[in-house]
Amino acid sequence: MIGALIIVLLGGLIVLGYMYFLSENDHLQEKQLPCKGLDAYQRVQLLFISDIHNRILNEATFKKINTVDIVVIGGDFVDKRTSYERFMHNLSILKQWGAPVYFVPGNNDHEWKYGSFLDDLIKEEVTPLSNEDEYVELPNGTAVVLSALDPYFMKPNRNASYLEDQNCLQILCVHDPYVFKRMNQGSKERFDMVLSGHTHGGQIRLLGFGPYERGGWQINENQSFLVSEGYGTSLLPLRLGTQAECHWIELTPKN
Repeated sequence: MIGALIIVLLGGLIVLGYMYFLSENDHLQEKQLPCKGLDAYQRVQLLFISDIHNRILNEATFKKINTVDIVVIGGDFVDKRTSYERFMHNLSILKQWGAPVYFVPGNNDHEWKYGSFLDDLIKEEVTPLSNEDEYVELPNGTAVVLSALDPYFMKPNRNASYLEDQNCLQILCVHDPYVFKRMNQGSKERFDMVLSGHTHGGQIRLLGFGPYERGGWQINENQSFLVSEGYGTSLLPLRLGTQAECHWIELTPKN
């Protein structure tokens, strides 16, 4: 009887150790996508990361990336566990390419313990997008409109540049993919690419089942839609059947 209990306890510890390993073993997902919003010879290299929570970014992973034009943080950059030192460390890694950094709020960013999180981001030269749109012209002449939906901080004013006829790449960033899915079809179709996170892919999946679907890409002729499984974890630092990930995406013209 005691021997059986020891075996069960050891098996449980091994499983927990494996789940912790999965939560700390990050993956850099690289993808090239043709977009109708780009002209010939235009390129956009974009880094997207969401749901960092209380995790420390792995410097070695991000050293693999040579060039970034735009960095987008897709919400839950912090939570109530995150120290100011960890926040600054993670931010320094995401700023290493000298590219503009944009932040879309998530549901846990309200838990920041040190004052106004949006103000702290602005102080560090990060641009929060809270129900706003940002027209970005890259050094190579490529124009991009970044739009963001934010049901959390609820900034009231909106510069709705994406509603105009912009002859350029249109990217929507929203923390929770469900918010995008609730949009009317006409509004959805305005965007060449949609970036989201929030779900962690279910984080812990048993026999393939979890509270959310696995993350990944949904790509059709006119739009690419990403639901990232996120970089960190909420609550317990454990994963099963999902992976910790960030995304380097190169956008190219459609032939």
